[in-house]
Amino acid sequence: MAADSSSTVMELLKLLQDRSDLTLLTNSAEAIHVLAQSEIKVVSTGGELNKNTLSLQGRITKEIISRYHVDIMVMSCKGLDINSGALDSNEAEAETKKTMIRQATEVVLLVDHSKFDRKAFVQLADFSHINYIITDKSPGAEWIAFCKDNNIQLVW
Repeated sequence: MAADSSSTVMELLKLLQDRSDLTLLTNSAEAIHVLAQSEIKVVSTGGELNKNTLSLQGRITKEIISRYHVDIMVMSCKGLDINSGALDSNEAEAETKKTMIRQATEVVLLVDHSKFDRKAFVQLADFSHINYIITDKSPGAEWIAFCKDNNIQLVW
């Protein structure tokens, strides 16, 4: 499993920390610290530390991620737009997530309802790369139909 450095994904990782059958590839310094005493096998991407986001990023990070293949990648984003896809505010972070997406069989997007119909600075992924969107509330009829038409499992 690969996971980004978002606070939303961090909450999921806390719920999974007793899983001894899980190997996690992450660029999150927080996840590495929090899961250090867990049953999860944690693999760090290495790279340059962004002190604001506590994420590892840059050329080294992308090179390390490219060495692995994961069954599932879990991430969040700053916004979702039907025409533009998943969007983020940090270009370096988006590049790291794009590399993780390429190395994953399936991609899960964890977002709260406020991210729908919201734009952000840089495209992270178009919807052809997203297999699941998990959110806290129904995003509305337009999004439900869109996900159905694009073979995206929508869960709320």
